[in-house]
Amino acid sequence: MIESNKEYDDLCAMFTECNLVGNPREWWMNSGATRYVCTNKELFSSFALAQVEEMLYMANSTTAKVDEIGKICLKMTSGKVLTLNNVLYVPELRRN
Repeated sequence: MIESNKEYDDLCAMFTECNLVGNPREWWMNSGATRYVCTNKELFSSFALAQVEEMLYMANSTTAKVDEIGKICLKMTSGKVLTLNNVLYVPELRRN
């Protein structure tokens, strides 16, 4: 039997989430994101077709086509409005 001189154990943690059904109007905030992405076209106050074929690359190595780019105004619980510009409309995604 091998004995360890360590006073602590190694620890590894992994977090995952599975959302099969959810509120399509909810947003996940990600401070590390480089672009805003939305799956719900009804939330856009204005939009235009993407000028060039743009693809969104996911962490699981898949891609999704960006259909349109536009503006979304989100009303906060404080009553203030947060305007997001250049939001990518990607209907293939499951969450905003």
